[in-house]
Amino acid sequence: MRDFSIRRLGLLLRRDFSAGYKSVFIAMAAVGGFVILVSVLSALGRELGSIHFQLYFPLLFIGGFIATSLSFKELYLNGQGVFYLTLPGSSLEKFLSKLLVTSLGYALGSLFFYTAVSSAAEGINRVIFGFGHAFFNPFTRRVLLAVTVYVVTQAVFLVGSVYFRKLAFIKTNLYLWLFGIVLTIVVAVTAWVIFRDYAVGPRIGLEPYMQELGRSGELEAVLRPMAEKFLQVAKVLFWGAAAPVCWIISYLRLRETEA
Repeated sequence: MRDFSIRRLGLLLRRDFSAGYKSVFIAMAAVGGFVILVSVLSALGRELGSIHFQLYFPLLFIGGFIATSLSFKELYLNGQGVFYLTLPGSSLEKFLSKLLVTSLGYALGSLFFYTAVSSAAEGINRVIFGFGHAFFNPFTRRVLLAVTVYVVTQAVFLVGSVYFRKLAFIKTNLYLWLFGIVLTIVVAVTAWVIFRDYAVGPRIGLEPYMQELGRSGELEAVLRPMAEKFLQVAKVLFWGAAAPVCWIISYLRLRETEA
């Protein structure tokens, strides 16, 4: 593998950021027009609640997931796949470029874009009506948490992008639904095995057990520590393991494709 080069990574980043800029500008114009229209119409109806986080949320997640799913589409396009694979740069540099563009790049870009568009929309509202919605604040805890969650969850769609030749966004969603169904079945079967002694016909009746624990004062003592440990493990897996595992899978798949 060729040595890692910051210069090559910078050139790849410039290429990936500028790729399809016409389509990006068209999409930005469409989204910007929609945000301004919704803001003006809701102000006209005097619906002055905070609407901008609700509008930014789908832009961040749905838009970001779609953009991420298109990251490695060049790999599977006739004629472009060979060109992309022969670009100067190692597999690691190409992967890092796509990762940075679709994670931090998209998150920060969407924040800047939506802040500017929503400010323009509220300026129009105040000129026309003399009032408007609360301005979008990109530095609130809720917004920053959403951006952090996006950076973690978009890693799943990066895996889909490098694995699926076509319809990566749709196929990744289908696999996520399938995983959720399988996980639900596993949890249900596990619960049945553990609590089958409390089965009442086809269902598990835990009410008598819970009432007994409540009377003895053991309900909180037993369940609270279990719930806290479960949440701790879930947080560690989500924040510390989910994205790195997806990144490693994506990188190894890219290397395999280049080989």
